[in-house]
Amino acid sequence: MNCVVLSASPAQRERFVLNVENLGDDWRCVPSGDTVTAYEQSRRADILILCPCRASEELLSRMSRRPMASPPYLLGSGLSHPLLDGCLSPEELPSLPDWLICREMAGLLPRAAMAHLPGMTCLARGLLRALSVPSGLGAWRFLPDMAAMAALHPALLTDLRSRLYPLSARRHGMTPAAVERSLRLCVESAWSRGRLEALERFFGQSVDPERGKPTNREFLRRVCDQLTAAAGRLE
Repeated sequence: MNCVVLSASPAQRERFVLNVENLGDDWRCVPSGDTVTAYEQSRRADILILCPCRASEELLSRMSRRPMASPPYLLGSGLSHPLLDGCLSPEELPSLPDWLICREMAGLLPRAAMAHLPGMTCLARGLLRALSVPSGLGAWRFLPDMAAMAALHPALLTDLRSRLYPLSARRHGMTPAAVERSLRLCVESAWSRGRLEALERFFGQSVDPERGKPTNREFLRRVCDQLTAAAGRLE
C-alpha cells in the first residue's frame, strides 16, 4: 500500500513514515510538506494522511473544488473535514490494515471517490459496448460497477481473489467464484466475438501468449486505464 503523509513538521512526518513502514513489506510511505507536491503524490497513493497545517487545509479545499479521478483514502490526524474517511493518530497506525480491510469488505471506496462512481460506471458501460462485450452475459450484472470501482481505487487490482472478487460478489449477491467465472467467460466472448480493431486498440500486446487473450487481471487493468484516462479528460 502506498501512503503519503502531509505535515508542516519534519519530525511528525518522519514519525508517520516510520510507523507506516513498520506495518510490513507491502507498506510504503512518503513524506510531503507542501500542497502541490502532496497533491501530485496522492494521484499514485492509496492513503493520504493529513496532519493539521495550512498545506492540509489547502489540499482539502483543492480536492473539494476539483476532485481527482482516482482519489486515495483521506485520513486526518487531528483534522475534521467532510471529505475525510476517518481519523487516526500515530499510535493508532497498527490498526490501519484492519481498518482498510473493513472499509473494502463493506464496499466503501474513499469518500472522495464515491461521488464519481455513477459517472464512472456509465463510462464503463460505454467502453464495454465499444469492445463488443455481449450484453446478454451474466457479467453485465456486475462488470461495469466492478470496473468503475477498480478504476477509482486501483489498489483493488492488486489481489483479485481476496479483494475485488469478494467486493463485487457482496455488492451483487453472488459468490466470488461466480464472479471470477463470469468475468472469464466475458473476456473469452469479447475476444471471440468482438471487433478486432477495437480489441487491438485497447489491449495491444497485453495478452497471455499461451491463450491469445488477456487474463482477467489484464482485461480489467486495461479497461481501468481507459476509464481513468477518460475521466481525467473530464476533470
